[in-house]
Amino acid sequence: MCAKKIAAILSDYDGTLCPTGSVKNKAGTIPEELEQVLWSISRQIPVCIISSKDYHFLHPRTKFARVLSCIMGIETISLRIGKRLTNEIQGTKIGSSRNNNEETFSNISYGIRKRRLLPKSRKVLQVNSELLSRLAEDIELEFKHKVVVERKFTSERQYLAGITIDYRHLKDWRSYKKILEPALKEMIKEHQSTSTVSTPVSTPDLHLLTYSSHPFMDVYALYCDKGMAYDFVTSKVLKLTNCGGGQARSTLYLGDSDNDNPAFERADISMGINSDERLKPKLNSEYRINFDQLHKFLNKLLHNRFVFSDDLIYH
Repeated sequence: MCAKKIAAILSDYDGTLCPTGSVKNKAGTIPEELEQVLWSISRQIPVCIISSKDYHFLHPRTKFARVLSCIMGIETISLRIGKRLTNEIQGTKIGSSRNNNEETFSNISYGIRKRRLLPKSRKVLQVNSELLSRLAEDIELEFKHKVVVERKFTSERQYLAGITIDYRHLKDWRSYKKILEPALKEMIKEHQSTSTVSTPVSTPDLHLLTYSSHPFMDVYALYCDKGMAYDFVTSKVLKLTNCGGGQARSTLYLGDSDNDNPAFERADISMGINSDERLKPKLNSEYRINFDQLHKFLNKLLHNRFVFSDDLIYH
């Protein structure tokens, strides 16, 4: 591959910047070495997160990000950072907030410049967020102690836009996947059919997203995927266009699971991250690296002035 100049990095969060297993208690944070290089990169080019997580989960953990595309792109938050705040960040040792100066980064808050929902999604969210809420409650009752239901709200907490049915806490979740997921799919189907009968307003069905090997399922209030999120962030927020060759304005996308494939297919450079040896997702990425090598690769990219070539990975 010829060298390409990276203009922006777009990345998944769970399993990509933070190992899958460490997010199970909702406290999962990015390892310090990786966070340091992401802060350094973000001073020079945009770093954007495209995740199934919501704003309330992502924002405290990704203060370096210019854009948060949350809940699979259902809501996109662009963030504002002023000159004074930029200088404060540059003058602070990254990672110090975890050790000697807990207040330093907890007090750094990028102002929200703009909130955007997917086009024509508000009416669907008004109806289907109620259906999602009932579904979440029934799953918790039916599968008590077997699954954890994570609710994903829009930034102003106006709508419940998605839920994750998570069972990664189970010791033998790989074998349990074959037993649990069919029962959950049937329950979701029943709730959808009941809603169709009782609701006078016609809305699209809930969107169920399953994974080939990851120990969770997602249900969203409407159809969404990371390809749509990628298109919106690059064209509407960052105003970049894929160049398909040469050095100018290329994008790098990082991800670890099946739901990243639509974004992999759109990015100029796509890189799959292996964060758990138990997972064997079918990734359509051009490159693959192990999670423990990610911060080294990004450091090389930074020091190479964001000019990407195969040598950064293989040497």
